[in-house]
Amino acid sequence: MEIFHGTWLMIKKGSDYCPPEFIEFENTQIIHFKLEKISVDGLTEKVHERNENFSETKCVFINENRIRIFRMGKTHTAISETESLTADTEFATDYERIRPTKTKLTAKKIQELEFEAEWNDEKFPFVFNKILDNPTINKINKRLNIEGQKLVLEKLQGTYFASMYENGERSTLIGIKEIDEEKAILFGFPETPYQITAK
Repeated sequence: MEIFHGTWLMIKKGSDYCPPEFIEFENTQIIHFKLEKISVDGLTEKVHERNENFSETKCVFINENRIRIFRMGKTHTAISETESLTADTEFATDYERIRPTKTKLTAKKIQELEFEAEWNDEKFPFVFNKILDNPTINKINKRLNIEGQKLVLEKLQGTYFASMYENGERSTLIGIKEIDEEKAILFGFPETPYQITAK
């Protein structure tokens, strides 16, 4: 299992509503971890969630640091108010191996940087600790007492993450492969290119 060594970040797709998780491979098991709530020095611990038998999955390597695991599950389709169809379905989930972020910057300095990133022809600010919603959404959120979206810098095993929080709950992790004062190389995206550069 040497090729599976390390900790792997689950890559979320737009249709995934579960919280972010990590996996590790140990003997014949896939160990699933959720994340500790943010602590004083950022994200520091994984909390064991469940085990899965490796033999009940199949997997392919997309590249040396990205794996796709296939699992069987059920798809439920509503036909009417009283009828539905259930079918066995194979689901695919990608995971990316995390590596320590290459940087000479302190966490404090990283949080002061402001970049712009682009994904799927959509530009978005890569800025920490500021509400990212547009002014109209922000106004509605304030009326509903909702915090809105913001990026929080967190760290696990030497890897920095830009964690997207929505109304105080961590929803997505964007890994930071490298960062300096000019740019940030980000990973953890569901489609090619699997990494982007924010400048």
